[in-house]
Amino acid sequence: AVVSTQSTGVIRRTLDSVVVRFKPEVVVCQCGADGVAGDPHKAFYYTPSGLSWVVQRVLGYGLPTLLLGGGGYNLPNTARTWTQITGDILGVTLSSDIPEHKFFESYGPSFDLGVSESVLRRKDGNTEEYISEIIDTINRNLQTLKL
Repeated sequence: AVVSTQSTGVIRRTLDSVVVRFKPEVVVCQCGADGVAGDPHKAFYYTPSGLSWVVQRVLGYGLPTLLLGGGGYNLPNTARTWTQITGDILGVTLSSDIPEHKFFESYGPSFDLGVSESVLRRKDGNTEEYISEIIDTINRNLQTLKL
């Protein structure tokens, strides 16, 4: 699992290098919610605010950007994530209350925009050493690419 602080650390320490190396004219950013905490795939452990931070970082380059949804097999958390990202992009502070609607019961037990605290308490299996290895590998691979 990768918690938001670790994943944002990986992004913080590699994204600039990717942009410098590839010199993109446009960006396509896939905002897959299957990495959000509580997803049945359990491969990652992002929070909606962590993924939104990544999107804000990508938008900060000032390049034309296409944002795509994708993934997300815990439907309430997927909706929470995309709502958080949309609100942050628009600069809108959203109420944490989920409005009444057909699928309202799916958002329990908290019935708010945040991911359940019990989901966020799951132990992370990654070590700092492992995360550093990933970052080093990304940066090494970027240097060896033939463009």
